[in-house]
Amino acid sequence: MIKHYLEGFIHAIKGLEYAILNEFGFRKQFYGIGVVVAASIYLLTPLTDSELIFIVLAFVLILITELQNSALEMALNRLHPDLNEAIKISKDMAASAVLLAGLFLLFVLGVVAYSHF
Repeated sequence: MIKHYLEGFIHAIKGLEYAILNEFGFRKQFYGIGVVVAASIYLLTPLTDSELIFIVLAFVLILITELQNSALEMALNRLHPDLNEAIKISKDMAASAVLLAGLFLLFVLGVVAYSHF
């Protein structure tokens, strides 16, 4: 049973590695927003534990939604390479999840910054 969980963990790491190396959108979020988050943490120090947790949570939420968006797009492109309105809408909806996560990060950073100035 432990071997089964370990194999699942290895697949998850491989998926993350693939996304970082091959998915431009994920790489852009990972490094670009990662730099913004790191700079924000540096500039807003000292942070309370809650502030730090919310900033990191918002960043991880962006990464999670971007992974889901990329995986959905890859699967849909493979299953139906031709243009299809329903698939376009599905992709747009997945992209909107990433947008909402990004807006959440901006909101968190705004609230934290406001409380420090």
